[in-house]
Amino acid sequence: MSRVLLTRVVKKFGDFTALKSLDLEVKEGEFLTLLGPSGCGKTTTLRLIAGFLTPTSGTILLGDEDVTRVAPQHREIGMVFQDYALFPHLTISDNIGFGLQERGYPKDKIRQRVDELLDLIQLPEVHDRYPSEVSGGQQQRIAVARAVAYPPRVMLMDEPLGALDLKLREAMQVELRRIQQELGITTVYVTHDQTEAMNMSDTIVVMNLGEIEQMGSAEEIYNHPKTSYVANFVGQVNTLPGRLLGRGDGVVTIGTDIGEFRCASQGEAAAGSAVMIAIRPESIRLISGASGDSDASDGTVNRVSGTVSTRRFAGNLVSILVSMEDGSTMTLEDHPRNLDVQPGEQVTLAWRVSESTLLTE
Repeated sequence: MSRVLLTRVVKKFGDFTALKSLDLEVKEGEFLTLLGPSGCGKTTTLRLIAGFLTPTSGTILLGDEDVTRVAPQHREIGMVFQDYALFPHLTISDNIGFGLQERGYPKDKIRQRVDELLDLIQLPEVHDRYPSEVSGGQQQRIAVARAVAYPPRVMLMDEPLGALDLKLREAMQVELRRIQQELGITTVYVTHDQTEAMNMSDTIVVMNLGEIEQMGSAEEIYNHPKTSYVANFVGQVNTLPGRLLGRGDGVVTIGTDIGEFRCASQGEAAAGSAVMIAIRPESIRLISGASGDSDASDGTVNRVSGTVSTRRFAGNLVSILVSMEDGSTMTLEDHPRNLDVQPGEQVTLAWRVSESTLLTE
């Protein structure tokens, strides 16, 4: 079994607590991403699973085996680092087969396995080249092939795409996911890039200050954030602070400085308590004119007026920044043909009750 289970894991460095009683399960064959900013505990968690660090307290299981204090070389872990860590003096074939050679595999078996992996990563022609003679994206794939040459129970990746340019990063996200799915290896991936996490993962774990803020699929994390931290960290979001005025028929009413708005009811917040509404920019519809009307029959019942302050064109997407009467701003995004407005114009913004989220923390 290649399941990973961390139970009440604490890691302290002197007086600093990097992880605060972490409970985490990675299912067999799953691609799980630890997502968060620097200092949130994601790399510490990865290094604990790898065995490079020992927890202050708590247990770590691989399958049914307690590996809490087992040395890294005895955990059957494959590791891919950000800098790839390929041996510059060895050919690509020798890099991939290094671990097998160290384990005493026969040369013909090593050659066969290397050929299989070069086909898997779609680089059959680089056998005799050296790392300096291939591109960054190719080096990245070669590092993955080396990590899985001796089939690991779990593959760990520590921001392996961080050094690549945007286009290559996007291409390698697809390649890494393809390789992981073909091999069926349980994978734990670390990144601070939200787009990377959403493109690649079965499960995303959003971390903050050594704790898990939320865990779920990309759709769950993005569409149903449980805290303002998650809503703001994963994707762009508009937030309206206010107070809960009342509940009824599965809907709550919130009073803010720019008006009263409704959203789907969730949580146990009491009337009068401080809450926040979160609305994604793509959920907002623009209605030209400050007195623009919206059709309540389609569910669009929230409206607010403001003045366009900025229009940013990005090819297939336009971003509009609208200033509210209290000095706050809201952002909406859409196709250019749907946002044909310019700075200085008065507009009305509208969004459905179901497309806003109530946050209580």
